[in-house]
Amino acid sequence: MWNRLPQLCLSQGLTMKYALLLFSSILLAMSATQHTCGASSTVLYVSESGEKRIAVYTVNAQSGELLRRGEVDLPGTPGSLAISADRTHLYAALRTSKQFVTLTIDRNSGMLDDPIVCDAGMNAAFLQVDNTGRWLLAASFSEGVVTLSRIKNGVITGAPIQILETGNKAHSIRIDPTNRFAFVPHVGELNKVEQLHFDPVAGTLAPNSPTSMACETAQGPRHMQFHPNGRWVYLVNEQGQSVSLCDYDSNAGTLKIRQTLSTTPPEWDKTKGASADIHLSADGRFVYASNRGHDSLAAFAIHPDSGELNSLGQTPTENAPRSFCLTPADRFVVAAGQGSDRLAVYRRDTMAGTLTPLKIYDCGKKPVWVLGVKIE
Repeated sequence: MWNRLPQLCLSQGLTMKYALLLFSSILLAMSATQHTCGASSTVLYVSESGEKRIAVYTVNAQSGELLRRGEVDLPGTPGSLAISADRTHLYAALRTSKQFVTLTIDRNSGMLDDPIVCDAGMNAAFLQVDNTGRWLLAASFSEGVVTLSRIKNGVITGAPIQILETGNKAHSIRIDPTNRFAFVPHVGELNKVEQLHFDPVAGTLAPNSPTSMACETAQGPRHMQFHPNGRWVYLVNEQGQSVSLCDYDSNAGTLKIRQTLSTTPPEWDKTKGASADIHLSADGRFVYASNRGHDSLAAFAIHPDSGELNSLGQTPTENAPRSFCLTPADRFVVAAGQGSDRLAVYRRDTMAGTLTPLKIYDCGKKPVWVLGVKIE
């Protein structure tokens, strides 16, 4: 039918020029529909730090194609992003202005509106919302502290109610699945993961015993993820360019390293570059980590009984992949090239864990964070 549309229009007395314009408009509408109906349930938010804005893309559920829908300008440089449990609000750290911002998510389009800015008390490198949705936890690399801020009706209400020193270069903070403990990896000379008690009722953080887990020499833990079974934790190590498996005692809230594997090949000179981000597939079968310098995404298979890792090698990506994400349903991976101002999209083999490059997209300057969200 579609290849006969111009002829059908001519039979109705329309000019060829008008027929072709009508045909093109219908095709464009069909393409937009693919991004605004079923496929638009997946939205990608990108912190374009060099532009002081967050960009909004939709992700086609079948092809992985990205379509830029718009952006929102901010008063500072956006970095880490976090989402509310009900997916109605997006939170961002504004690093240059030492602020947090709450943005309302339109549940139909995924677009952002009504930015509400408040004081963060520090330059936050990482954000996480607790399991109740009432607290925002943040870690500061430059100040060596973590903070706790109240969320009310989906909005960060003001300055942090608690600021706790954990040591130099606190790069991220993660809450355990029970919502009773928090962990803070420190890169550089401290080379540790701080272990904290978290009370979601009182809204407090306090040192656990022991207060930290020391990491293997010169590894520098940066980010971490819990396995869905709650018994294993995986760390990406910035200086070591490696991933570590830790056993997790959920009663004591403590970690113990059991295995460490390189994220780069044996021939790579580890004096160059640094690892950055880490994510697990929702089924708990695979781990992915990004390498800056080597400019790749490393993949590992997880043994279902032991949790131990087996390297699946590396897939080339954009320059300086500081952040990447698995989109909802885990069918695609999007990596942000901070050094190239581009986004790389990969199809993920859900059985084998391997990545196949699909397409590269230009974006704003210095994309430092990507977050895929299912809004329907």
